[in-house]
Amino acid sequence: MQSHLTLVEILLGRDHYLIDGDIIDKFVRPLKTISVYDSPDYIEGMAKWGEEMIPVINIAPLLGMEKTVANKQRTLIVHRGTVSEYEMAVSVDDVYNIRAVLPADIMPAEISACKGMEEYVKGLIRLKTYTEDIEEDLLLLYLNLQKMLTNLLRGRIARPSPDFYVWRWENSGTTNKT
Repeated sequence: MQSHLTLVEILLGRDHYLIDGDIIDKFVRPLKTISVYDSPDYIEGMAKWGEEMIPVINIAPLLGMEKTVANKQRTLIVHRGTVSEYEMAVSVDDVYNIRAVLPADIMPAEISACKGMEEYVKGLIRLKTYTEDIEEDLLLLYLNLQKMLTNLLRGRIARPSPDFYVWRWENSGTTNKT
């Protein structure tokens, strides 16, 4: 019997992604940040967390999206020791669901769809969603947030320009990109 993975469905821009839930300690409201002079797009700033100042990372620019601070609804606090010796904060537009997924449900990602981000995509996961009595299938990218943050701290990340989207299937069997 396979054990389930606990994944967190997040919103960045208008797209949903999945990340590992076991590296996240808390979901909190956006933290008030202090700007860091001449920082890259993915650094929102430093924020007070307990007695420490921790970096607040915006992963949207790392995924080739524009940096927006106005829409941020949640900050994810990454466990101390997971990526660095201190906690870190990751700012996202919203957190939608905590999902239990079987490892067998993870499909390999087509490399051409993840250009520039291949090493940060663990795979694709097809999920069913229900809105107003309409069932819809979504294919979401399962991101390796831990590796992304680790490489960012080691200075190994350059801003990629991936070309991927959330795909939705209509009942007719055609595929639409959104």
